[in-house]
Amino acid sequence: MTRHDDSLDVPVTELAAQAVPASEIARRLGVTTQRVHSVLHYLRRHGVTFPPVRPGKPCGPQGAQLTRLNAETRAALEPHAIARGMETKALAVRILDVVIRDNLIDAILDDKETGQ
Repeated sequence: MTRHDDSLDVPVTELAAQAVPASEIARRLGVTTQRVHSVLHYLRRHGVTFPPVRPGKPCGPQGAQLTRLNAETRAALEPHAIARGMETKALAVRILDVVIRDNLIDAILDDKETGQ
């Protein structure tokens, strides 16, 4: 079986070599802790060495819970996610976080004037 996504190999390896906890690696890369552990497991099986990685403090979801992106939306977000070195779902969550944090919902939807 071939891996489809190896984009996290280098950043995870670099952070793991610095003894950064898995939860912090996940937070920095915008992925889940589960994803980090998967990458670590794969890398170790293929001969990459780094110190043991502590789990760290539990962290909230970084995109894994957002599962209903249609193909068109996923395709539109994908190049932007790749440019930032993150998963497409994680980018979608990050965008939503910024929209909510900066109170941009009305500005983006612009539906107050039309009454829709």
